[in-house]
Amino acid sequence: MKSWNIAITSLLAVLLGSSATMAQAPLATVSIGANATNIGFNPVTNKIYVVGGLGNSLIEIDGFTFQSTTIPLQSSESVASTQIEVNPLTNTIYVINVVDNNVAVVNGDTHAVSFITTATGPYALGINFVTNRLYVADFNANMVSVIDCENNTVKNISVGTNPSAIAVDWATNRIYVANAGSNNVSVINGSNYTVTNVPTGVNPSALAVDVTHNKVYVANTSGNSLTEINGLTDTAENIPVGSYPWQVAVNGVTEEVYVGFQNTGNIVSVNGATLQTKTISAGVFTNQIVVDELRNEIYVADPTGNQVVVINGVTNTATVFRAREHICGKSRLIR
Repeated sequence: MKSWNIAITSLLAVLLGSSATMAQAPLATVSIGANATNIGFNPVTNKIYVVGGLGNSLIEIDGFTFQSTTIPLQSSESVASTQIEVNPLTNTIYVINVVDNNVAVVNGDTHAVSFITTATGPYALGINFVTNRLYVADFNANMVSVIDCENNTVKNISVGTNPSAIAVDWATNRIYVANAGSNNVSVINGSNYTVTNVPTGVNPSALAVDVTHNKVYVANTSGNSLTEINGLTDTAENIPVGSYPWQVAVNGVTEEVYVGFQNTGNIVSVNGATLQTKTISAGVFTNQIVVDELRNEIYVADPTGNQVVVINGVTNTATVFRAREHICGKSRLIR
């Protein structure tokens, strides 16, 4: 068995074991200051990473002790975006810096920070754990920066206009890039970097890959639709879902796709086999959707309602966890 196969298998074992035993209850409250944005997690080291401040620092939280460590990323004048990716196999954390047009590379063991220059306007990240390559959608340059994480070399690939989201299918080594300005998805072959453009609806803004069924789902914000792309043929079909979809996640086990909207807290589930849709009540405003395939549960971040909504994937019933206490950067979830 190849070394990366062993590593992937080990990672999945850790993920499955931790998901099965974790209960849906707050374990601790960790003060990290104001303006905490995106979050990443390393299931191997049990470390949580949060982009803090103006995006110029990374907070590492120990999942065992809940002690936090602040890792400076760049000067206070530079502002990073909220985009963060964690590679648990190499224990490396990647954070975009939109001002200096680079990606901060953080060593999870030593906390040493280095920087890799991208094209202009780095906006979104995707990583292939198998090939150990990082893909950066460069919004202003209409390119994707491909970073070989073994030697930190960079190759820029031209895609559509204003690439704003990126997703990686590690099984097929295909990279999918949503181009908001040209209303298409660029499909990059990770082996030879050839590009195929697939038409979508208007203003594609989010992507989700169903690795199991070799399908890709694209939320078209101004087109009020979801595009399903067949990963084998690159053919596409548009599905009406409602006004201003901008978040999408997929459960590869059940083949259910979940779509969030800018103007309502409801989400829509789409069956990937039949394309039938259902509306599910999910709070006030959907900021992010995460799917737990093992337990068939869907987590919806609702900042307007100050809550996290947990949806049972079988019954579509919801349980709400509300943050009723918020003092000096501390929040405690109350069910």
